[in-house]
This record gives sequence, structure tokens and C-alpha cells, in this order.
Amino acid sequence: MANILITGATAGIGRVAALHLAARGHAVFASGRREDALGTLEKEGGGAIAGIAFDVTDEGAIAAARADIDRRTEGRGIDVLVNNAGYGQGGPLELLSDRQIRAQYETNVFGLLAVTRAFVPRMRERRAGRIVNIGSVAGSLALPFLGAYASTKHAVQGLTDSLRRELKPFGVHVSVVRPGAIRTEFGAGEAEGLRAFAGEQSPYKRSLDAFIAWHARLHPQAPEPIHVARAIEHAATAPRPRPYYVVPTSNYWILALQKLLPGSAVDAVLERVIGLPRRLAPG
Repeated sequence: MANILITGATAGIGRVAALHLAARGHAVFASGRREDALGTLEKEGGGAIAGIAFDVTDEGAIAAARADIDRRTEGRGIDVLVNNAGYGQGGPLELLSDRQIRAQYETNVFGLLAVTRAFVPRMRERRAGRIVNIGSVAGSLALPFLGAYASTKHAVQGLTDSLRRELKPFGVHVSVVRPGAIRTEFGAGEAEGLRAFAGEQSPYKRSLDAFIAWHARLHPQAPEPIHVARAIEHAATAPRPRPYYVVPTSNYWILALQKLLPGSAVDAVLERVIGLPRRLAPG
């Protein structure tokens, strides 16, 4: 059984994955910023989950967490790193502030890299280990008004591909799990950001109203996070993990759409599915 660290484990996909992997007999280190939520998770894990509070944007806290895990594992460290921490910043790219976009990258991209740098050396030295990055279908198909988030997931996809090729000679496998919409609290955070830019004076109000209405139907009807947890388990434990996982598999058609159709056709499909206006009158 493996020692597994999951970032962003206090809610959503990370929480379900922690409980699922613990139930399978693995020793799970669950990280997040909310100590109360980690305490609850530890109790539900029946002794197989250890909560370690740290923020992926705080390098000092990451180093302290690594030292703590080394102590608990008698110097072995982790066998599997699941980079799950992240959030979605909604809003038109024109109106998002530099601070908002930088914060999105600090967590979703630079935080992922900081945690990876902290824990990969032991794997490399041992010539064994797994890294599972949580990407998104948005890493290939960027929706309007979620561009900041989508751009970070494009970055995660590129980083994963490079890491996989760099670390393969050392016996470290790197995979990316790419969920579409999943029935978690994640969509609520996106929706909050979207609504902040949909006021009466917003030049994007009409388009945002249509997008918000479509988005509100998306997550409640989506698959449960256990489907993502099972993909994470396969990437973490299978003898031959796949480089890419798409969850649910029905989302493969979205990726095929992006690859096979010209951009203008993809835009037209999205406009129709979401209900976006094709053209707005001046004023």
C-alpha cells in the first residue's frame, strides 16, 4: 500500500479521493487550509487519513509539511502526489484584475509546481513514484468567462507532459486526470465570480446572464466525484498508468470536437449550447 499526499482535500474531488483511497488501504496525507475540515476528514478516514494543514502558495508551509511527512514515514516520504488544489475564477478577461488572475495562477499553477518540487526528489532518488495532476477538460476547450481558469489548466497540461517525459527515466510516472463538470461545491465558487461582473452596467451582462443560467444547470446534473477518485486511484496504483484520463469518458467527444472542427465551428456550437448572443447592438 502507498503513502499518498492529496492537496486540496478539504472538499470536493480531493475529499472524496482521500476517503476512497483510505478505504482501499492506502495511507493518505490530506492537505488543505481548513484545519477543522481536515479534523473531520481524519475521523471519517478511520485512522488511515492524516490531515496536514498548509497552503500550496506558502513555500515555508510546504517545507514544514514535507518534514512532517518524512517524520511520519520514517524518512521514506510519499509514493504518490495528487496535485488537486485549485479553484475557478469566473469573469470576463477584460474586467478581471491583475490581482485576480495572478492569484488564480499562484494556486493552480505555481502552487502545483511548488508542491511537486518539494516531494519529487525522494521519488527520483528511489527511482519510483507517481504524480497525478488534476487538470480539466477546460485545458483543451476554453469557455467564455472562465478564461483565467482555463488558461491555468492549459498550463497544467503542458507542465504534466513535460514532467512525464523528464521523470520517466527515473521511474516516476506522471499522469493528468481531466474532469469535466463534476457535482461538487467547485461550481459555486465559479458562479460567485461570474455574478460579480453581471451587474446592470456591465457591457457583458446579456452574455453573462445566458452563461450563468447555463452554468447553473451544469454542476447539479454532473457526475459524482467518485468517478474522478477512481481515475486517480488507477493513475496512482495501476502497473501501467495512462498519461491522460478524461472523466467521465463521455467528455472525450468534447476533446474530439476541439480537434476535428475548425475554431469557428466550435464557437458556433458553444454559442448554441450555452445560448450566447451571436452579435450585440452598439450602445
